[in-house]
Amino acid sequence: MTSTTHATIPPLFAVVPAGIFGPLASPNRQNYWSLLCRLFDEFFGPDAPVPPSHGFQRREITAALERYLLADDPWEDEDGQAPDAPLNVRASAIHDRFRAAGWLRQERIGAREMVTMPRMVAELLSALVEFSEQGPTFVRAKMGSIESQLQKVADGRIDGGILDEAADQARRLLVSLASMSLQVRDLMPELSKAETTAQFARQWFERYVGQLFIGDYAELHRADHPMARRSSILAMVQQLDAGAPREALLGWYREHVTGGDEARAQQRLSRSLNRLRELERIDEYLTRLDEDIRQANRRALAFLDYRLRAPDKLDVLLRRACRGALSAPEDALRLPVAPGPLMDETRLRPPHRKPAPIPRSANATTPPTPEQLARLSLLRRMKRARLVNVEDMARYVGRHLQHGATIESAQLAIASIEDLRAYQTLLTLALRGNRIGGLRREDPLGRLLRGFRVELLEVGDGTPNDYLRGPRFRIVRVGAPHPETA
Repeated sequence: MTSTTHATIPPLFAVVPAGIFGPLASPNRQNYWSLLCRLFDEFFGPDAPVPPSHGFQRREITAALERYLLADDPWEDEDGQAPDAPLNVRASAIHDRFRAAGWLRQERIGAREMVTMPRMVAELLSALVEFSEQGPTFVRAKMGSIESQLQKVADGRIDGGILDEAADQARRLLVSLASMSLQVRDLMPELSKAETTAQFARQWFERYVGQLFIGDYAELHRADHPMARRSSILAMVQQLDAGAPREALLGWYREHVTGGDEARAQQRLSRSLNRLRELERIDEYLTRLDEDIRQANRRALAFLDYRLRAPDKLDVLLRRACRGALSAPEDALRLPVAPGPLMDETRLRPPHRKPAPIPRSANATTPPTPEQLARLSLLRRMKRARLVNVEDMARYVGRHLQHGATIESAQLAIASIEDLRAYQTLLTLALRGNRIGGLRREDPLGRLLRGFRVELLEVGDGTPNDYLRGPRFRIVRVGAPHPETA
C-alpha cells in the first residue's frame, strides 16, 4: 500500500532543485519574489527578448539587481536589521543565493561567466506567476474548452495530448470550485475587522465580488447554463473508453509517452478519463458554494445594517445625557478639576518658536605635518619605482642592446628596483607572446615593444637569477635577422 502510494506521488524534487524554495521561505521572501519576477520579465520570461543560447553574462544580471535595489529597496537583514553593505556586494550576494537555490545556473564559457535559467525552473516560475495573478473562474469558458477538445478526439483525431489537456482543465476547474468555498469562509472574519462602513463595503466589492466570485456565476442558474453541456462531455468520455477509440488512444500513449509499456499506457489513459468523469460531481461543489455564499451574504448584510443603524441612536443618547444633567444635584455635576479658571491663557500651550539658524562657517583646514608630507613623497616614489612606461623600457633595453642585435635573459643586469620591474615586464611579455595567437592586440603591455621583440626560449622554471625564477627568453632588435637563421 505504501509503495503504491509513493509511486503515484509526482517526484517534484527530481525535476527541480531541492532547495529552490529556500529564498521564498526566508524573512525576505516578498523581496526575493519581487526580484525573481523582475528577472523573469526582463530576461527569461515569454515577454522578454529571445535570450542568447549561451545565456547572459553575470554582470548583466547583477547590474539588473543593482537597478532594482536602487529603485526600490525595502530590504531587511535576516535578523531584522537593514543591510549596510555596498550595492554591488548585495546584488552579487542575491545572485549567489538564487544560484545556490537553483533558480539560476552559472557556467563558465571561456573567460566569461554566463547565467541561464533552467527550463523546468522557468516553467515553475511561470506557473507561480500565473497562480498569483489568477482571477475569477469562468465556468462557461472552461466547460466549452473541455467539450471542444473532447470533440476533436471523438471525431477521429487520436491525440492523447489533447485528452490530457482536457483532463487537466477539468481537474483545475474542480479544484478552483472546491477552494473557493474555503476562501469565502476565510474572508468574512477578515472583512469584519474593517474600522468604517465605507472600508468594509469597499473591501467587500473589491475582494469578494471582484476576486472570488465566479465570473459567470449568474449564468449558472439560467436555462442555458454551462452545466447543460456536462452530459455531452460525459457521453463522449464513455464513448472514448470503449471499443476502437480506446485501443487507438492506448496505441498513441504506448508510442508517444510510455515507450511501448502497456501497463503505463493503461494507467495514463485511465487517469485522464477518470479526471473527466469527476465533472459528474460538479453539482456537489456548486451546491456547497451556494450555501457558503448565502451565509456570507447574510453576515455581510447584518454587519452593514448594524454599522448603518448604530449612529442613529446617537441623538437619543445625547438627549438622555442632557435630561440627566438637568435633573442631577449641583454637587454631582462638579468637575474633578483644580480651582482656578478652566480656560485661561496661562493654561494654553505656548506658541512654537522656530529655532534660530546655526551660523555657517567655513570648514577648518589643517595643513599636513612634515612627517605626512615625507610619507606622501615616499609613497609617490615607491609607486613610480614600480611603474614601467615606454621610456623606462626603452632605456633598459637600449642599455643592453648597444653592441648587438640580440641578448638573452641571463645577460640582463638587475641593479635597482626599476631594473627588476623592467625584467619582470619582459618576462611577462615573453610568456604572453608564447600563447596561441601571440600577444593580443588589446594587451596594454604591447605598447612597450618599441623597436624590439621578446621571444621565449623554454617553458619551465629555467635558470634563476638572484631575484626571480622563470623561463629563459631573449630580446631581439626589430629588423635584425633571427638568431637561429643567422
